[in-house]
Amino acid sequence: MKNVPYHTEVVRFCQDLCNVLQGDSAQYQLACEHEHSCLILIAKKKFHIEGQWHTWIDYPKFFELLQTGQPFTSMDYVAPTPDWAVYGAEERGFDPDETRHYRKQRT
Repeated sequence: MKNVPYHTEVVRFCQDLCNVLQGDSAQYQLACEHEHSCLILIAKKKFHIEGQWHTWIDYPKFFELLQTGQPFTSMDYVAPTPDWAVYGAEERGFDPDETRHYRKQRT
């Protein structure tokens, strides 16, 4: 685990990457995080709809669209991101309905 970055380092890297990409026509932001997994989701701003991130997939809708055989886009099956998964949320990506286990740090 000595080569695994800390979550704060991953956040900083992703923020820097978003800043570099701002010159591109497709703009990005930090959308979601899961601190325990040291994970950040960078999403296109088009998925920030009416003040809420929509980074989850409505799978029933996706498969319904797939069955039609007609063309569709990701915007046709997006689902709102739960508040606890949004970057900066107090829960830091931990689903409050699940039990969080803390390990004792080794010295």
